Amino acid sequence: MILVAAVAFFCSCGEKTVTVDMTCETINYDLSSAATMPVSIMCKVTADAGIKTIEVSKVVKNGEETVKTTAYEFESSDYEGMAEYTFEIPDTLVKADLAAGYTVDYSVVAADKKDNQGSKTHTITITQTATPIAAEWSENIILGNQNWANYNGVTCKAKDETIGVEAVGQDGNANYKAKPTTGASWVFVESIENLTSNEALVEAFNNGTPVTGEYEFPTTNLGKSHPYSELYFVSHNAAGEYVLVDYVAGQNSTTTGNVLVFKYKKAETPAPAAK
Repeated sequence: MILVAAVAFFCSCGEKTVTVDMTCETINYDLSSAATMPVSIMCKVTADAGIKTIEVSKVVKNGEETVKTTAYEFESSDYEGMAEYTFEIPDTLVKADLAAGYTVDYSVVAADKKDNQGSKTHTITITQTATPIAAEWSENIILGNQNWANYNGVTCKAKDETIGVEAVGQDGNANYKAKPTTGASWVFVESIENLTSNEALVEAFNNGTPVTGEYEFPTTNLGKSHPYSELYFVSHNAAGEYVLVDYVAGQNSTTTGNVLVFKYKKAETPAPAAK
């Protein structure tokens, strides 16, 4: 959600003859669901000696770093010499230009005929509420490249687009191969303790090395208890979702076929892909 920060007010020293007022309604903007956000800021400049200049700017910042600056143009003939002038700063914030932690400053600096100045800045801070992933794991997803393969009586399928995994086949070392489905990739993670939100999944994926080709998952003969630890990875599927995947078990059997077993968790509500 976006929080509107307190408005800062700055004025020049000396005779206070120029004032700037800015009015903007409280804005609610969820980066997870809204593509754009309209902004309307009403401004009023008052100058006893008559207005000489008005400068309006928009500055997007990431901390102290300036990301983007925009200057607004106003015809001086609309206000020059007036004791009072009211105008609007219309704008639309676009999600593609923003990120959590950014600030957007709308600033007005006005001068009168005696070169006295007044200014005011309205600051919007961009924040984003974490999107939680499901608390419970999904049902088993059974994958195999043989139509007759099954696991505990459940018939398998060749691939699953949600977890972005496609079964490939077995090699000579009793390892069963799989690969990301078209447009998907995986990043293996050692711990899932803090992977409880979509944002955490995105960060884990971006900090890892994506697997885009075939990968050998360890399997056991006839589905006996496996002597290896479970494997976890974050899958970025073709739909743009980030999914936490648990490799539960693998089976190498000449009678029931070779299968891989997965479960997954993902965001409970739709969330955007990372930049």
